[in-house]
Amino acid sequence: MRISKINIVLLILGLSGLISALNSCSTEKNSAVNRFYHGLNAHYNGYFNATELLRTSMATYKSAREENYYELLPIDPMPDENEVLGLYPAIDTAIAKCKKVILKHSMPSNDKPSKKKDEYNPWIDENWTTIGIASYYRRDYDVALKNFNYVRKFYSNDPSLFIGELWMAKTYIAKNNLVKAKLHLDNLDKEIEDQENRTKADWKTKDGKKLAKFPKDIRFELELTKAELALLKDDKDKAIQSLEASLTHAKMSDNKERVHFILGQLYAEKKENTLAYQHFTKVIKGKSRFDMSFNARLQRTFLGDGERARKDLLKMLRDAKNAEFKDQIYYALAQLEFRENDEEKGIEYLTLCTFYSSKNMRQKGMAYEQLGDLQFGKRNYVRAQKYYDSCSTVIPENYPNAEAIRNKAQNLEALVVAVETAYYEDSVQRIAAMDESAREDFIKSYIKSTKEEIEQRKMKEAERLRELQKNENLFAQNSKGGKWYWTNPKTRSEGYDEFKRLWGNRENEDDWRRSEKTVFIQNIEEGEVEDTVAVVEEPKDTLTVEYLSAKLPLSDSALALSNTRLMAAHYTAGLIYKDQLNEVKYAEKEFEAVLNKGLREDPNDILSAYQMYKIYEQTDAAKAAFYKDYIMNNYPNSDYANYMRDPDYFVKKKELDALAEQEYVRVLDRYNRGLYYPVLTKANDVIENEPDNNFRSKYMLLKALCHGQLNENKQEMVPVLEQLIAEYPGSMESERAMELMNIIANGYSQDVPYDFAKAKIFSYDDKLPYKVLVFIGEKETSNGARTKVTDFNREFFSRERLKVSSKIYGKDESVILVEEFPDQMSAAKYIRVFKQTRKYLLDLQNAKIYMITNDNLRVLFKEQNLVEFEKFYEEYF
Repeated sequence: MRISKINIVLLILGLSGLISALNSCSTEKNSAVNRFYHGLNAHYNGYFNATELLRTSMATYKSAREENYYELLPIDPMPDENEVLGLYPAIDTAIAKCKKVILKHSMPSNDKPSKKKDEYNPWIDENWTTIGIASYYRRDYDVALKNFNYVRKFYSNDPSLFIGELWMAKTYIAKNNLVKAKLHLDNLDKEIEDQENRTKADWKTKDGKKLAKFPKDIRFELELTKAELALLKDDKDKAIQSLEASLTHAKMSDNKERVHFILGQLYAEKKENTLAYQHFTKVIKGKSRFDMSFNARLQRTFLGDGERARKDLLKMLRDAKNAEFKDQIYYALAQLEFRENDEEKGIEYLTLCTFYSSKNMRQKGMAYEQLGDLQFGKRNYVRAQKYYDSCSTVIPENYPNAEAIRNKAQNLEALVVAVETAYYEDSVQRIAAMDESAREDFIKSYIKSTKEEIEQRKMKEAERLRELQKNENLFAQNSKGGKWYWTNPKTRSEGYDEFKRLWGNRENEDDWRRSEKTVFIQNIEEGEVEDTVAVVEEPKDTLTVEYLSAKLPLSDSALALSNTRLMAAHYTAGLIYKDQLNEVKYAEKEFEAVLNKGLREDPNDILSAYQMYKIYEQTDAAKAAFYKDYIMNNYPNSDYANYMRDPDYFVKKKELDALAEQEYVRVLDRYNRGLYYPVLTKANDVIENEPDNNFRSKYMLLKALCHGQLNENKQEMVPVLEQLIAEYPGSMESERAMELMNIIANGYSQDVPYDFAKAKIFSYDDKLPYKVLVFIGEKETSNGARTKVTDFNREFFSRERLKVSSKIYGKDESVILVEEFPDQMSAAKYIRVFKQTRKYLLDLQNAKIYMITNDNLRVLFKEQNLVEFEKFYEEYF
C-alpha cells in the first residue's frame, strides 16, 4: 500500500498532538518533541499558509493587471494605493496567521522580544520575515522595515538574515531611498563573494556555531532587485547585466518571460537588434500571457528588414487570434511606411488604426496625435486642430503628452473658428449675390447633394459598425474566456446578437422595451411634486429652399452683420497666423482679404492695414510706405496715424492717460465732498475740449449727477444722460444713465424695510446625506448625459455605488440626479472631481452642478425657484 505525503503529515500531526497533550505543549521546555511540535505548527499553520495567501493574491493581481507595453515594463509591478485595498483581506489574514504562530509557538515565549536571547523553534524567523513581506505588499513600509531589522538583528546565523536584507533593499527602493537600498544590496553581494571564498574551517564562528549559507532560491530575486535599482538610476547597462544574471539563477516557476521581454526592450533601445530579437523570440516561445506574446511579436517585426517586417505584420493582421489588436498592427504598419517615406500609405494605416481602436484609447490617441503632427508639419492647421481635438477627447489622463495636446487643440481652436466663419460668410454672400432664379437652383442642387452625402455617411457608418462587430466576433471566437457569462467574450457576443435580432437597436435606458415613450419625473414624495411630461419637439426640416434662403444675408442689415463677422474672422485668423504660428504669408492673405472688402467704417480695416505695415516695416520699405499712406489718408486722426507721425505717441499717450486718471480721481473726491460747482465746471471743460479723454464718459455722468444735486427739477439731468447714452452705448456709464432715466420717468421704488427674520425656503444642514444635481443644458440629451455621468462614476467613484437618474425640471429642462453621498464633504469632493475631469464628461463638465439635500430637492421641484436656490447655494456652499 502506497502512503502519500499528506497522509504522512497528518499522521505526524496526530502523533505530535498526542505527544503535546502528554507534555502540555510547553514552549519553555527545549526538548526534541516540543521543538518538533511547535516547529511543525509554525511551518504549516503560519509560514506555509501565509506565504500561499500572499502568493495567490499577488498572482491574481498580476494576472489581472493591464500592462503598458508602450513603455518599459516594470520589473516587479506592485499595487498602488488604490489597488492594494482589494488585497487587504488576504494580506491581513496572512499577517494574523504569522502573529498567532509567533505568539503561541515561540520557544521560549515571545512576550518580550527585546529581552529574548535564544529561539529554539526553527520556523519562527520565517514567520517574522513573512510579516515583513506582507507589510511591504500592504505598503506599510515602516512596519516592514521594523520586522526585517528584527530578523537581521536576532537571527544573525540563519538564512532569514539574507532574505530580510534583500527585502529591506526592496523596501528602501519603494521609499525612494536609493542610497540605503544599494548599501543592503552591496552587503548581499559581498556575502555571496565571501562564501564562495571560504574554506571549510571558515564556516564556523568562534563559539563553534555554523555560519548561515546564502539561500540559492533568492538569487533570481536579488538580481532583479539590482536591475530595478539600476533603472531608477538610469543605468541601463547595469540593469541589462543584472537581468541577464537573473536568468542564470531562474527556476522553472520564475517569470523568465517578463525578464526576456524587458531585455528585448532595453536591447532594442540600444539598437542591439540581434540580442533584442533573441529575447523577444524567447518570450514568444515561452509560457507568457497572450498580450505579452503578441507585443513581443510586434516589437520583433521592427528588428528585421522592412519587407520582412511588413510580411510579418500582414500575416499577424490575417490571424483571427489578433483581432483585438488590429489597431496596434495598423499603427506598426504605419510606422514602417513612414520609415520608408510612403506618407500616403502611412496615413491610410493610421486612419485604420483609429477605426479599429474601440477599446485601446491610448493607441487611438497616438494615431490621432501623429495625424495631427503630420498636418501641422504641412501647415494645414485647420485639419491639424481637428486631429488634436479628437486626440484630446480620447486619451486617458495618464497619457504622457496629454497637456501639450490639449493646449495645441485649444490654441488652434480660435483659428479654426475664424477660418470656418470667414469661409461661411464669404460663401453665403456669394450665394446671396446671385439672381433669384440662379440662387434657387443652387440651393436645390445643394439640398440634393447634401441628402446624398447624408445617405452615404449613413451607409459608411453602418458598414463601419458591421466591420467592428465582425472584428469583435473574431476576437470572441478565438478567446477562451471563462464559464461565467460576463467573462466569456464569445457568449457575450452571441447574447448581444440574439438581443439585436429580437429587439433591434435600443438605447441603454429605462423602459427600453417600449418603442414610444413619454418620460415622467418620479414623485419625490407623494403629493409634493406633480408628474411632469417631457415634451420633445421634432426638429424642423432644415433642408428646404425656404429655410436655407432665410439664412442668407439678403437684406442690407443682414449683409452688414455678415460683413462684420467676415472682417473680424479674417483679422483674427491673420493675427493668429502672424503672432502665434509665425506664418507671415498666411497672415498677409487674411489681412489683404479685409482690406479688399473696402469697408472703411469697420474697425478691422485700419487694424489690418497697421498689421501689414508692421510686417513690412523692416523688410520692404516700399510696401511699408504704401500701408502707411493708406492709414494716413483714410484715418488721419487715428491713434495709428499719430503713431506714424511720432513713434513715441503711445508712450506719451500712456503718460497723458495716467495724468487724466489722477485728475479724474481728484474731481471725484471733490464731488464726494459736495463741491458740485467746481466739478460741473471741470466736467464741461473735458466734455467740450477733450474728446480723446479716456474718462470723458465718466465726466458726463458726473455732470448729470451734479445737476441732480443742484436742481429740484431732475429733468435737468435728462439732456446730459441722453448724450451719454448716445455717445457711449454699452458702457457701464450708459447703463447707469439708463437706470437714472428710468427713475426720473417712473419714480423711486417703494422703500420697504427687509424682514431678515423671514424664513428661507431652503435650509442648511451639513449632517444630512446629500445628492448631486446636474443641469445638462440644451445641447445634451438626457440619455447621453446620463451615460456620460454613469461612465464617469464607474471609473472615478466605483466604490461609492452611486445611482444615476434623469429628471425633468420645469417644462422642458433635463437634470441628472446622482445619489447618495453620506455627507457634504463627500458630495463636495465629487463636484470638484466632476469639474476637473473631461474624460467621459466632455463639455458636460462645465454644466451647472449643485449638492442638495432631499428636503431642499423637494422644495426646489415644488417651488421651481432656481434663482432663489442659487442665492442660497452661494451663501452656504
